[in-house]
Amino acid sequence: MSKVNKYEAIIKDKYESYTEEERFLSKHQRVEYLTTMKYIEKYLQKGMKIIELGAGTGAYSIELAKKGYDVTAVELVKRNLNVLKQNGKGIKNLHAMQGDALDLTKFADNSFDMVLSFGPMYHLFNEKDKMQAIKEVLRICKNNGIVMFAYLTHASIVWAYGVRNGYIDKLQYAIMDNGAIKDVPEEIFSSYFIEDFKKQFKNLSIKHLKDVATDSLFNEMRDYVDQLSDEKYEMLLDYHFKTCERKDMQGVSSHMLYIGKKL
Repeated sequence: MSKVNKYEAIIKDKYESYTEEERFLSKHQRVEYLTTMKYIEKYLQKGMKIIELGAGTGAYSIELAKKGYDVTAVELVKRNLNVLKQNGKGIKNLHAMQGDALDLTKFADNSFDMVLSFGPMYHLFNEKDKMQAIKEVLRICKNNGIVMFAYLTHASIVWAYGVRNGYIDKLQYAIMDNGAIKDVPEEIFSSYFIEDFKKQFKNLSIKHLKDVATDSLFNEMRDYVDQLSDEKYEMLLDYHFKTCERKDMQGVSSHMLYIGKKL
């Protein structure tokens, strides 16, 4: 048990019984993966040393390792880590290990050219832990290195959980006057408004590069999207790629990606 993350048991309980490896199989879910990979590839340079925190079952880490990059995959949940190791078996430049994004002391300062934090910010429930996770990412990233943080929007909780699952009445206790969703550990996920997520970096040594809506309305429109022909899906995906950086299109995206450069 981690001495740092007091919510580790709640997180592990969620994911030990969840088939994370199936998360990107459907059309509506795969758009998040395709969009994120598209932006990772924009910043890749030959010889980069990469670490992914909250690596899940290795969708990103394994793909990047197959492309020839030296990749370290850190995952909190043992079940996910075991699947990752099995799927990445034989890839010598993939290093998978169990770890907590709040405590990366096993890694030295300025160790990686690119740091991907694709799971931790979903499950941090107080300002101290959120800042600790961000500062650890920046600490292990090299100067001028690229950092990426994935996070959930408040809209994703309201529409995907509240409306689609029929729990909008049960969600009322968590909706604050400004429309934000309270951080409640027992509900597993934490969420943000885009401007609030970005405020966390205000006094840190980082240059903000891009905000990307990685799945737009695909999650909420899954019943329609999953029935699309491959041709029509590609058309919709093309539209998404053209608009995913537009600020006026981002607020209702379920998943967001913050991209920055360490100064």
